[in-house]
Amino acid sequence: MLEKKKVTASEVAGLFEISTRTVYRDIDRLSAAGVPVYTTTGKHGGIHLMDNFVMDKSLLSEDEQNKILLGLYSVSAIPHLNSARILSRLTTLFEHKLDWIEFEYSPWGSVPEQEMELFNQMKQAIFASQLLSFHYVNSNGESSQETVLPVKLIFKNNTWYFKGVKQIENEPAPFVTYKIKRITQLRFVPGEFESFLKETIVDEEGQVGPRQIRIELLFEQTIAYRVYDFFDPDSIRRESNGKLNIVFYLDEGERLYSFLLSFGSEVKVVKPLKVHKELLRRHQEAVSRLLEDDKAQSGLE
Repeated sequence: MLEKKKVTASEVAGLFEISTRTVYRDIDRLSAAGVPVYTTTGKHGGIHLMDNFVMDKSLLSEDEQNKILLGLYSVSAIPHLNSARILSRLTTLFEHKLDWIEFEYSPWGSVPEQEMELFNQMKQAIFASQLLSFHYVNSNGESSQETVLPVKLIFKNNTWYFKGVKQIENEPAPFVTYKIKRITQLRFVPGEFESFLKETIVDEEGQVGPRQIRIELLFEQTIAYRVYDFFDPDSIRRESNGKLNIVFYLDEGERLYSFLLSFGSEVKVVKPLKVHKELLRRHQEAVSRLLEDDKAQSGLE
């Protein structure tokens, strides 16, 4: 409206992919917030701003404007989120740019079109509380057919995930996290998610879902550069022998063990004992496979 002075509800609805009912509801909110917006009917009707209206930039300090732009710059760099338009408008409105910083989250090359489509379908399902069915391959290479109510999209480690709730009859509904890249054959499932299961969907700090465990690690000094990449420096305790002690909380699962294995022999699990034993088992299994491969190669020679 600042740019065109007059727009139609259908034009706005098409631009932002929302309903005209939402447009009119937002007009009411703008009006309640003191923005002089009004509507007219007829052939040349539409949504108008009062003549000579200018957004009061003094409502936000220069520091606050910079923080808003900084947040939008960081979000606009994330694949799938089309925020460049609003970023451009606010940059013009605030009359200054942040040309001293650059964000780059995208992978090498372009984001696959199929992944973009999956992201948009997930977003649509979350807004509509719509069940999804899909084929999934987990981190162990195991395939499964899943039926899930998506609850939240998560961008972590330059990758999109979604958190959802499985429909399990007469049982609490546990949160499950899926990597979008591993999803195929996605389709919307008609019907409602059981109401009693909806009530079990709580925040991550609630009781539903896997419980995080306390993990204490000891890193060799030679791997310190990676430790400081992953952990808050204030949480790292350097011992007298130079080793680095870390305590953190994480769900026990494939993600944890893949992370620990990436440090090779440079990390020791102090607690809990079950994680130490499982990590040892995985190292021994890896060595056993390497020895078998080496023996087979020697036999061929």
